[in-house]
Amino acid sequence: MSSTRVISVDFECRIPRKLEEALEALNEEGSQVLAGGTDLLNNIKINAVKPSRLVYVLGIPELEFISVEGGRLIVGAAALLSDIEHNRQVVSRFPALVEAINVIGGTQIRNMATLAGNLCNASPGADTPPILFVLDAEVEICWTNGGTGAQRSRLPVGGFFTGPKKTVLKQGQIVHSVSIPLPPEHSGAAFRRLARVSLDIAKINCAAYIERDGDTVHEARIALGSVAPTPVRAPTIEKALDGRRYGGGLFQEAAELVEEDIAPIDDVRSTAEYRRQIASLLVREALQEAWRRSGGKG
Repeated sequence: MSSTRVISVDFECRIPRKLEEALEALNEEGSQVLAGGTDLLNNIKINAVKPSRLVYVLGIPELEFISVEGGRLIVGAAALLSDIEHNRQVVSRFPALVEAINVIGGTQIRNMATLAGNLCNASPGADTPPILFVLDAEVEICWTNGGTGAQRSRLPVGGFFTGPKKTVLKQGQIVHSVSIPLPPEHSGAAFRRLARVSLDIAKINCAAYIERDGDTVHEARIALGSVAPTPVRAPTIEKALDGRRYGGGLFQEAAELVEEDIAPIDDVRSTAEYRRQIASLLVREALQEAWRRSGGKG
């Protein structure tokens, strides 16, 4: 067994200054993106991955940005989590995204890690996918076909994951940015999680989004992590809330339907039964806070 403190794999490291240089370097089989490295380097130490080349992307201007344009928040793949969680636009318009980022590791981790990296690691229990799901975020992927410049395509976050630790990314492709539409008036979102200790991966997490029309739920979106091979939406709950007036035990009633949308397993962090039991509680709390943030009373 290899030591978790020693890197026993030989690899080349490239430090490109432009996006196109990075894409060209990644075209070779065995090349991998290195950003904050908070997950990748641990995987290299335990020989879970054995890259022949690492391409360091932090510091590339085309990837290192946070901006609001065209009615969307756009976060570059090299933007650090700590920069995102302290960005004024993010704090004022996306408090639930800040909540999800704030529980990822400690300050040292967030000073190195990136939002794109949290997605690309594709952990079923990652904290940002559920909130990005309900905020209708999209992932922009880029690649080069050799001398033709960067090619790009965009897809919903829900279509990015293909399985545990797996995404749609192919050799030579990287995430360019994550974009989120600015929330409309009378909408709100919230994030909730439960873990063994504060710095651990979540036993279960969830996010909720509500658009309100007076005292009626105009639209609801719910997503959960650590309850299936990939983060999942909860369509049964969403349908149960559509067009319903707020009142009584509405959110409790809807949250109890969550078992129809999840398939948790037993692992080192929790049992499937416990995840099923606690899921409805977290969903109810997230819905209630999302309703409050939308301006709803009750």
